[in-house]
Amino acid sequence: MTLPRTPGPMGAELAGALAAAVEAENRVNDVLCGHLTPEMMDAQTPGGGMTVAQHLAHMAGSTKFWLAQLDGDAAQPLPVLYDETKTDAFVAQGDPARAAAVMREVWTMTLHTATAATSPGNLPHPSPAQFVLHMLGHTAYHRGQIALALKVGGFPLPDANRMWGPLRGDA
Repeated sequence: MTLPRTPGPMGAELAGALAAAVEAENRVNDVLCGHLTPEMMDAQTPGGGMTVAQHLAHMAGSTKFWLAQLDGDAAQPLPVLYDETKTDAFVAQGDPARAAAVMREVWTMTLHTATAATSPGNLPHPSPAQFVLHMLGHTAYHRGQIALALKVGGFPLPDANRMWGPLRGDA
């Protein structure tokens, strides 16, 4: 089956939905990072997995990496949450407020760049929109890993209504 490539009547609605999903992503990450304490940043997923700080650094860093495949100039000035001078270790920054700010900056630039793109650049995705959808799923996976690390570390989880609210469209 061949699908049409020209935008139909739902095109604007889909673009708006994608923008709303990225704003919800930012709000959920703000809630998560607002819940975290510096001690929680060291909580680790079972079996020697990443720490909470490393998950957050990976979430921002991988989105920035793939954004660079779409538009290197847009991605280049974005900050990272890990020590770039360490080539033999993944040393993540442990400030939850900085993590929230960096993730918001990365996601804002990602949405802006993907929305303006006329091609997928060097992405392995068929479109910039599919790249954004992939990264939304990727960060959701890592938020689950963060919840697991907090739970097995004996830390309280963020309030479920505050975490899910932005994705449901709550104010």
